[in-house]
Amino acid sequence: MKYPKKNGLVFLVQIVNETIPALLKLKEAGKVRFIGITGLPLEIFSYVLDRVPPGTIDVILSYCHYSINDSTLEDLLPYLKSKGVGVISASPLAMGLLTENGPPEWHPASPELKAACQDAAAYCKEKGKNISKLAMQYSLLNKDISTVLVGMNSVKQVDENVAAAVELATVGMDEKTLSQIEGILKPVKNQTWPSGIQQSR
Repeated sequence: MKYPKKNGLVFLVQIVNETIPALLKLKEAGKVRFIGITGLPLEIFSYVLDRVPPGTIDVILSYCHYSINDSTLEDLLPYLKSKGVGVISASPLAMGLLTENGPPEWHPASPELKAACQDAAAYCKEKGKNISKLAMQYSLLNKDISTVLVGMNSVKQVDENVAAAVELATVGMDEKTLSQIEGILKPVKNQTWPSGIQQSR
């Protein structure tokens, strides 16, 4: 079946009309237990959830929308809660933006966003702080987000992230440094980037 490309929603229409019903059949057959959706633009979640029966979607995975530089997922949380949908927030380090080494070359953020994040990382380093640790802790603070998913490529990173979570629970957040970082990032706060295939309108 072909769908019109009006407003660039062809893939979302296909997900609602074909993918979700197929997953529901698999769930009814006992082959899957839960159904989740993911994507960068936050609008996809309400688009799909408003067009499927209540209880169809169990969880959403949103990435790069709940971190120090972008907290737009927060606005969507009451809606998701009203739909009974669990939330996984991935990439609290914004795909490398909130690290001392900076993002990989392919990162799609604007030069302004990359520069602001590097300024924030440099400020932290100058003060003997680690921006990645603060970013992890910031993302763990929101009790309406049930799971924070972060990529790790070494045992050292696992240990550092566990230590950051324990420190947050026992000592709390470094509010002074966080406030300074938020000030540095304010001009680019909630700036995002395009994702996926750009469809013709």
